[in-house]
Amino acid sequence: MPVSRRVTNNPNPPHGGGIRMVGDAYQVHGEWYKPKPNPVGYDVKGIASYYGWDFHGRLTANGEIFSANAITGGSPDLPLPCYARVTNLANGKSLLVRFNDRGPYMSGRVVDLSERAASLLGYANTGTAPVRVQYVSAAPLNGDDTNYLMASLTQTMPSYGGQETRLASVEPQDIRPVPMQPRAVSYEAPAPRSSDKPQMRSVLASVNSLFSFADSQEEQVNINSAHAAVDAMAARVPNLRDWVATTDDDARAVEVQLGSYEDPAAARRTAMQFAMLGAVDEDQVTDNSGAGATRLTLTHLKPGVARQDVAELAHKLGLKDVVLY
Repeated sequence: MPVSRRVTNNPNPPHGGGIRMVGDAYQVHGEWYKPKPNPVGYDVKGIASYYGWDFHGRLTANGEIFSANAITGGSPDLPLPCYARVTNLANGKSLLVRFNDRGPYMSGRVVDLSERAASLLGYANTGTAPVRVQYVSAAPLNGDDTNYLMASLTQTMPSYGGQETRLASVEPQDIRPVPMQPRAVSYEAPAPRSSDKPQMRSVLASVNSLFSFADSQEEQVNINSAHAAVDAMAARVPNLRDWVATTDDDARAVEVQLGSYEDPAAARRTAMQFAMLGAVDEDQVTDNSGAGATRLTLTHLKPGVARQDVAELAHKLGLKDVVLY
């Protein structure tokens, strides 16, 4: 697969530069997500994953440039950009994170963090971790907030009983986060969404059975990972085939030509729309008349995104020349 240009190859892209974004309710792979314009009291638990380098240097959903070296993350429903405190419930480490992107879209996952954020929280080696996510405040559009976010790192499980969330003591001049209001804490697993379809519940039930399948002493099969277990079961559980395609790295590597745009603003708007679903490359080209244009290519889908989601977004935007390879 030919590699197109990223927005930048800088290992540390400039910070900020996006727009404020909430957005309407949207659907990905059969699930509905409703972004919250003012999520005061937002306090959820679930699984955190982290971005691979396939997304480094590409646009985020609100028009910033994603950096694996920055302390940022994606959320399916928080306003962008904003700050939220993410606590790794497995080791007690806690960190303020700048959210500037959408995703992940897999059941049970609540945030997708940059590799640096995942490393600071102690789960970069394992890939995922159980976390608690608490909204803190809107974030400024511009400026480097790295020092502010680094100063927020705590190494032990904070106490929430009747106390407000402690924020960083070092703040950029234009950043004034609002403390969280105290609230009772429950560590029960979140209830399934009312929008879960019977088919999705069937898929999840099948996935849960994979782990006992992989551990079974009666099976004389060497299964080295959950994905291998899914592959092994997919032939027997047809609903899993579609699920595999949205989680496997190879299956999510795509090449979708999104067209060429002479207007840079139109190219940026289109790239931001598709950045909700995956990594968008920008390639500067020249058309037959000699005019310059920006060619957009979607190259890697986010976990939980199906190819049908790409086709539906293209149809919604009125793009007729989208080609999926």
